[in-house]
Amino acid sequence: MPPCAAMSMQYFSVPTQDSEGDGDQAVMVPMIVRKLVRNSPERARRLRKHLVQALRALRTMKDPEGNASPLRPAPEGFAAKVTKTACTMCRGYCCKGGGEHAYLDERVMARVRLAQPELDARAVLRLYLDNVPDVGYEGTCLFHGEKGCTLDRSLRSDVCNSYFCDMLGEFVKKADKATSAIVMAGDGDVTRLSPVLTPDRK
Repeated sequence: MPPCAAMSMQYFSVPTQDSEGDGDQAVMVPMIVRKLVRNSPERARRLRKHLVQALRALRTMKDPEGNASPLRPAPEGFAAKVTKTACTMCRGYCCKGGGEHAYLDERVMARVRLAQPELDARAVLRLYLDNVPDVGYEGTCLFHGEKGCTLDRSLRSDVCNSYFCDMLGEFVKKADKATSAIVMAGDGDVTRLSPVLTPDRK
């Protein structure tokens, strides 16, 4: 950690599973350092093939309504402010495993079809394919664009909507007890530090 970052964080506590989570909190997250490249037509074809398989699996799913993937709400309040800052600074380290499947499966397709019953299978395919960005980060999820995920939250997998990296996840659980927070994102010698964040006054 660079000396300036260490000095900035010396009065902040690191959130852990056993900590109270109150006071001033330091949240450390990873950071992806990859170049932006044009998405190839081949990647879109692989996505389409995966979605076709998921939609076919949906046809034989028992109780699609009961087995549909949940749509979890986004964090609110101070947790939302810190999460947005952390994810913006990280730039999508957790998106590396998304490939051309983006963790989408028949349970997600069931949720999308239930929410938009007017869409047939072809329209669902088009909905996803139209959201593939022209340019994205090299070697990560197909929907990982320059400004983040190009899918609306309602179209993402539950894996993506519910995941927080370790320290951010611990902070989110106890965000209502924190009086301030600072976020540090890093990859090797590359480090970024946020301003001190505080809850909005009610």
